[in-house]
This record gives sequence, C-alpha cells and structure tokens, in this order.
Amino acid sequence: MPIAKVLAFLKDIKGYLGAGVFTPQGEMLEGTADISGIHFEEAGSLIHDTLKDAKDMSKQVGFGNLDMIQLYTQMGIILAVCHMDDKLHFHTILVIKTDGNVAMAKMKLKKAVEALKSVL
Repeated sequence: MPIAKVLAFLKDIKGYLGAGVFTPQGEMLEGTADISGIHFEEAGSLIHDTLKDAKDMSKQVGFGNLDMIQLYTQMGIILAVCHMDDKLHFHTILVIKTDGNVAMAKMKLKKAVEALKSVL
C-alpha cells in the first residue's frame, strides 16, 4: 500500500486540512494539504524541527521519550508523531481545523503510523 493511500485514511477526520510523512531530516516523502496559502512541505519541515526539539527537551528534563506533540494555532491544530525503532525513523504530521475532532484525529493518526511502518 503506498504512503498516499495510508494518508487518505485521515481525510475523513472532521476538520481535516492536511497530512504528510517526513524523513528524520525534514524532507517530505508524501503529503497533501487543503490549506490555502500554506506551503505544506515547508511548514511540515518546520513542524518536524519543532517535534525534534520537543523530543530533545523531553529527554533532557527527564520526561522520557516523546512520541506526539499537539500545537494550537489560529488556523488549526497540528499533531506531529515521531516513529523511531531499530529499522525505521519517520515523522507524520496531521493538521485539522480548530473545531476538528482532536480525539478521532489522534486515534486515526496512531493507526496511520502503524500502517506506515509496513509501507516504508
């Protein structure tokens, strides 16, 4: 199953704006966004950097491994997940509207990450 098919699974979340999969270096492997005026590849790369910094901070202060961040903006809510094991390391980003279904977004995002493990 291609990456695009896994990401399409997220499109039925209430408030969906976009999703993408990124390398550990911040390069987009696949992604789409219905966000007018936003360059998702560039935004995703910057969100990726934020996720990396949050992971480093979490370890530094003794909170352990961080696997998801949730950012609230005027435009929407950004969920970013890091998957890292012995074989794979990738980041998946989902953006929904501020009135979107956050709980469903988190559940579906985690399922998408599991599916991506077999695709990448």
